[in-house]
Amino acid sequence: MKKTEKKTEGELRFSWAGDMVPRPVGPGEAADYPRYRCGTERIEWVSRALDGDGEPVATRTPEPKTHVFPLAPGFVAAGRLYAGLGMLAARQDGVWGRDIYGRQVLCLRERFPCFDSADLLYEKRYFRWFFLYENGKLTRVFHTDETATVTVTEDVRDVENGCWAQMQREGVFS
Repeated sequence: MKKTEKKTEGELRFSWAGDMVPRPVGPGEAADYPRYRCGTERIEWVSRALDGDGEPVATRTPEPKTHVFPLAPGFVAAGRLYAGLGMLAARQDGVWGRDIYGRQVLCLRERFPCFDSADLLYEKRYFRWFFLYENGKLTRVFHTDETATVTVTEDVRDVENGCWAQMQREGVFS
């Protein structure tokens, strides 16, 4: 895995580059977490190298494994132990961060839905996604504010539509 840094309009941006990149293959299974449900984009990993017909020379279908952990005392994600979300996004600049191990983390969030002006003024909760890319696999950590659990998916196959769109805007896998 090769990490690249891009500078855009005076800010430092990161992207994950490797021999294989994700490619959308259609709608996936709905993401169904406590207090959150949405559509997803199913991905497969394809090699950057192409054959004579312009097709990837290798394709890999992810095999996701999902675990729900209590937020305390901690959880395991991408082979490392975290005692809390603060360790996962120890340093952050915009949507990019670094965990306590120095690995790049894509940190995305979405505000709880607001139904009226009072919600808009007082609602401070967020849905949070933390993505790590290592050894050709994408790991997702999902947490909803004011809940006591995190959901960790190793080798993600279905990416939430909003997260996938933001990954494309950020040029994560370019």
